[in-house]
Amino acid sequence: MDMETLRFSYESHLFRAIVARFGPVPLVNHDHSKQLLSARRRDLLGDAVRVTEDLLPEVHTIWQDCLNKLEGGLQGELFVRQSPEYNASVFAHEKRFDILIHSALLNDFSFDELRFVFGHELGHVVFQHSQFPVRDLYPLVKDRDPEGSVMLLRWSQAAEVSADRIGMLCCGQLGAAATALFRTASGLSGMDENRALRAFRNQYSELEVQLRSAADRAAWVRTHPMIPIRFKAIELAALDLIALGKGSGGFSAKGFQRIDQQISATLESLEFRPHFPH
Repeated sequence: MDMETLRFSYESHLFRAIVARFGPVPLVNHDHSKQLLSARRRDLLGDAVRVTEDLLPEVHTIWQDCLNKLEGGLQGELFVRQSPEYNASVFAHEKRFDILIHSALLNDFSFDELRFVFGHELGHVVFQHSQFPVRDLYPLVKDRDPEGSVMLLRWSQAAEVSADRIGMLCCGQLGAAATALFRTASGLSGMDENRALRAFRNQYSELEVQLRSAADRAAWVRTHPMIPIRFKAIELAALDLIALGKGSGGFSAKGFQRIDQQISATLESLEFRPHFPH
């Protein structure tokens, strides 16, 4: 399976619009990217703990399962650092990477929820999101080109949807993906999957009404999509991604493209919508 097929098409659309607006965007320099990964690895080896088969065998097995499912020659390691926050991060250079997760995730998340987290971070590697330095570019343009700065943030939102898809692919269960998002948003543990699913569906419906009636759409601009919207994007794509992960033959590229268009339309209609050149 070509992972590029799973990239959220809205992300690609936004990237093309950004290039059309600003000209060729400055991707992270190859040598600089390699140096950054080396520096980050030095910091992780000094300040975090590497997750090995001997140290945490079950977590390491889950981690390896996600890597094996994606194939593609990805090479990297998993580190954990003490923190009460539910968070994780990744930095990559080409197909090499290191992922850092906070200890709260290992303490509180189920193995299936961890699969979603690991897959999400690996999604950023698969789609090479670190090569497009939005956080560096945004401060340079936000005052002189507000509409262009919104496009940068919207690309960041779309990139999260792409990464969530790889999380769903690794996880293979909508319920576990939903509870992983639920815990991240609420800080609550031990939530029943069905309750989390109902909560997100109800909250998404109410959010849709609220956003459509909001006077100041620009207030919703952010680097990550709102959690209920991320859930909705996962839910719409779940059946195809689960079928793909199981190799059952139920995945349809054309059908997935239609879902892609539906999610794009949802994001464009719900959140601040700048003008995109065609």
